[in-house]
Amino acid sequence: MRLVLGFSPRMKGRVMIEDELKEALISLEDAISSSDGSTVSKCLICLDSLVNENKRVLDPQLKHYLTRRSYAKALMFLNAEGDIPKGLCSKKNA
Repeated sequence: MRLVLGFSPRMKGRVMIEDELKEALISLEDAISSSDGSTVSKCLICLDSLVNENKRVLDPQLKHYLTRRSYAKALMFLNAEGDIPKGLCSKKNA
């Protein structure tokens, strides 16, 4: 597992940022599955850092999932999966 805790968005394009996010999300899932609290914490810090450093270049829907900590949906989005379930946010606007 490789966690990237920071990088310059000027050096990486959107695709590379999304790759880093995907890697961090997969690491988070693995850490949760193995009940590794220390790694879960590191993954969350990494994800928060990636989102904060790259808010301006992230896809708006992906940013929505990440800022609301809908990590399963964010990973589905990055994997280009269809039928991402709608959450409570969509019901507020109905």
